[in-house]
Amino acid sequence: MAPRILVAGLGSMGKRRVRNLQFLGMDVVGLDISEERRRQSSDLYGIGTHADIGAALAEKPDAMVISTPPHVHKEYAISSIKHRLPFFTEVNTMPPGDMQEIIDLCSKNGTRGMPSCNVAFHPSVRRIRSLLEGGAIGRPLLAHFHSGAYLPDWHPWENLSDYYVYKKETGGGRDQIMWELSWLSMLLGRPRTVLGHAKKLGDFDADIFDTYALQMELEGGTLGSVVVDVIQRPPSRHLEITGTSGTIRWDYGARTVVVSDGGDWSSYPEKDDCHGYPVEQRKPGFASKDVGMTESYIDEMRAFLDVVGGGSPAFTLEDERDLLKTMYEAEASSETGAKRSIG
Repeated sequence: MAPRILVAGLGSMGKRRVRNLQFLGMDVVGLDISEERRRQSSDLYGIGTHADIGAALAEKPDAMVISTPPHVHKEYAISSIKHRLPFFTEVNTMPPGDMQEIIDLCSKNGTRGMPSCNVAFHPSVRRIRSLLEGGAIGRPLLAHFHSGAYLPDWHPWENLSDYYVYKKETGGGRDQIMWELSWLSMLLGRPRTVLGHAKKLGDFDADIFDTYALQMELEGGTLGSVVVDVIQRPPSRHLEITGTSGTIRWDYGARTVVVSDGGDWSSYPEKDDCHGYPVEQRKPGFASKDVGMTESYIDEMRAFLDVVGGGSPAFTLEDERDLLKTMYEAEASSETGAKRSIG
């Protein structure tokens, strides 16, 4: 019998996790306080759903995927730990001390948790990691990254004020910088210091930092410049890494990684590194960014199922705790104008 996975939160990301888990042959049960989201999920995927966590846990799931808004991740993680269920959380924005509490409870109860590090599973990022590990550009010296996407375009079917991204206290803005820091740290090393600007620059009405601009010193000695915003139209994601003997560039939109050792450029199209998973088409309740390649999401759920089976995640709760420190120190740096150390 296939493992039963409880997906808590059936918004656009929760629905995506349901689809991915079903693709991987899992038995899925859903949990959401919204009757509309429960009905949509039942209609689209044929799953049983519940409004109450007690009723959902009575289904005896083998693990939990937490796809609720970030500000309630902690309570669902604690519930999962108390029931000794391995759990996966979407990107967290909680204070580092709250994450440490979760880590301590996991250790006490012997429960495994895996935070999201989705872009690490992207085929082009896997290619970049392989190039770096193979010494294609020598030792990385500088890294420049920018990601931007206009927030009001994300969920056009609902008011921005009804969406958790409307307020930083519920995770708005913070989830995007954490989304990018996770995989960048896996490629280049964890931040040791940060000089940051966390600002509200956009003209839409949301109480968030819609732009993070960070200058960081990384543990391997690389200097990193990271800008993440939710004000750019059209969306884009670009990375350039300069090493002692060459350069790597990735344009997410062009779906290609290029690398030079100082001479000609070699090109690695994304399609060459894909597993051939199906491409998703638009369906009711899909965010605009839900359409397209499923690669990284399916592989991320496959990695979580390995954790459910007793494996260890490549990106841990401890790793995310340290990046939460980075984000909060960057916000403090923005207030004072001073570089901050990340303890």
